Amino acid sequence: MSHDHAISLARATSHTANADPLASSTHLPPARFFEDGTALNRLLLEAPYMARCSDDKTATRVRPREYALRYPYMQVNRPGMVSWLVFDLDHANALAWDDAGLPAPNLMVRNRKSGHSQLFYAVPSVCTTENARTKPIQYMKAIYAAFAARLDADVDYHGGPVAKTPGHPWWETTEFHSHVYELGELASAVELTVKPWATGPKLDQVSHSRHCILFEQLRYFAYSIVNRERELGSFESFMRSLDAYAYNHNSFLKQGFSENLPLSSIRATVKSVGRWTWDRYTGDRRCHRGAMQLDGSLSLTERQSLAARRTHELRHKATESKIRAACRQLQDQGKALVRSAIAALAGVSASTVARYAHILSEVTKPATVSVLKVSADAMPTVTPGDQAAPRKAVQCLK
Repeated sequence: MSHDHAISLARATSHTANADPLASSTHLPPARFFEDGTALNRLLLEAPYMARCSDDKTATRVRPREYALRYPYMQVNRPGMVSWLVFDLDHANALAWDDAGLPAPNLMVRNRKSGHSQLFYAVPSVCTTENARTKPIQYMKAIYAAFAARLDADVDYHGGPVAKTPGHPWWETTEFHSHVYELGELASAVELTVKPWATGPKLDQVSHSRHCILFEQLRYFAYSIVNRERELGSFESFMRSLDAYAYNHNSFLKQGFSENLPLSSIRATVKSVGRWTWDRYTGDRRCHRGAMQLDGSLSLTERQSLAARRTHELRHKATESKIRAACRQLQDQGKALVRSAIAALAGVSASTVARYAHILSEVTKPATVSVLKVSADAMPTVTPGDQAAPRKAVQCLK
């Protein structure tokens, strides 16, 4: 379903819009619950076999899922498993996902009186038991937090344990589509301050440079101690810890380099990483509201729209950088700049490369390059306006 079609459907009459809410809370569920390939059918199949349900949010009853559908509130995720990300909107803007530039939910369940709604996103089941892998859980939670911030949803809801039952006459239900979103699809629509998959620096990508190796090692160390230092220490003790770490890891002679980094380079790197981390790093992976310093008189919808546009621009620039780097690598190897090869190196699809055809024209044109010698003392620091994780602010010299 196209995005415009989804919007039109949301504004049109839903499956149950013309049905009078029943005096009784129980009812026979819509037939689409039993039609293969529908979002409602997936909700039935992924619900616990014995699901909690009730005519209020306490959900004190337990019934087989086919019977739980008859109640206005039911448990949609199995214990220890998340197959639906459910967002509880305590405001009347049921189309907040469109205003924020987010993908359309599978289901939208709206309170007829207050206009408050819940949005259901289908995702591959993520195990959340004690024995489950922590990284997928952290990734899912980071995405949920980012979406909740953009939707202005209840951050304490966390998708349950019970939700408004889609299709029940108490609610106005809209079924948009049956697509199951990969977590990566949803993550690409928001900014995760720190990718939860990353447990440490990827030194293979910067192994050619002493400056970059130290920068990567130091920033991850800073991330790991900054919250503790804010609570129990001070900025000075935080910087002393970074200084000690940096000096102890300045052992590049043993790693095959011609010499260790000069002290001036270490000081500049410590200052850059320390200042940015202390001022900006939170570790909660949520959307940083106010990061763009927008006019406070703008409405939330306008600010969300501008934030979504900025996110798109950042992704566009990142994709351009990947494709340019892939083109340079192929040129250095004396290989032809064909879409399939560029796509493989850049980690994007061939169709994406085709949309950036102007880059191929740029890199094949002869260019005059001035090589400047940059002293270690002239290394830039991260500016206060930088919104992403601290980039490699040091000059990466071999």
